[in-house]
Amino acid sequence: MNGSIATSEPGTVTQSPAINELAMSLIGNIGRLDFQERLTEALKQHVSVDAGLILLYRGDSAPKILFNDWQTHRGLSDIRHYLQGPYRLDPFYQLAVENEDDGLYRLSQIAPSFDRTQYYREYYQHSGLHDEFNFIVSLDDASKIAISLGRKRSSIAFSAQEVQLLESLAPILRTAVIRHFRDLRPETLDGEASALQKALAQAIGNFGRSVLTERECQVAQLVLRGYSVKGAAARLGISPATVKLHRRNLYSKLDITSQTALFALFIDAVSSARNVYEDPLSGYLAKRGQLTGELACN
Repeated sequence: MNGSIATSEPGTVTQSPAINELAMSLIGNIGRLDFQERLTEALKQHVSVDAGLILLYRGDSAPKILFNDWQTHRGLSDIRHYLQGPYRLDPFYQLAVENEDDGLYRLSQIAPSFDRTQYYREYYQHSGLHDEFNFIVSLDDASKIAISLGRKRSSIAFSAQEVQLLESLAPILRTAVIRHFRDLRPETLDGEASALQKALAQAIGNFGRSVLTERECQVAQLVLRGYSVKGAAARLGISPATVKLHRRNLYSKLDITSQTALFALFIDAVSSARNVYEDPLSGYLAKRGQLTGELACN
């Protein structure tokens, strides 16, 4: 974690540097089309998160996915099954629709006997998660945002210091979410234009995950978003020379030689993607490999 958590005296934990840094990041990204991605990225700079998910709860409608980077051994998790019905048994969903109080909630606290519930047996035990927090934020009487942060079974549970950091962040996060979704960009919650914007942001966020390293993915995504070498370096906290090295490596892996070729590859890959939840390159490269094999045989 980048944020420093210092103990000023026995039993007292101070997190001002981390809170200040997160607050500045959240405030700086309010109103951006990729607010969800940047919000999750900012949280991950200070708290280790295996699965990030942002949902919109609105009335009796099924939850709407605003962001998902829940990675499994098969790639990005497809939670469409969850949206087809199991969500109604989710303790976080039930809490959000029945409880008027915003705040930070832990799964083990709101459902102490969770492993004996129908939801756990039929859905959650197959998710691979064992510890989860939700930030619940009300936008109006009928709409709430749920920001889920989860840990896999292979990871340790959230520590007391991490919990304290999240609790301290809750008021700032609530203000940022309300300001973004309710006041500045309510169109991101519905409408065809917002659906296209969200799909494009999701595609950029997933681009290259199946073939590139994490850092190469980050560089590729920043290039696709229009960042210069210096801008990407500042964004990632590395030198311009290191950005160029990662760019050269990802170009080599993708068999391209320029930024123009990267944009062309992205457009081709997105055009042939089956859905927005997976790396658009995975299906595209598989199809290209099949085509190349077929041509080679003829």
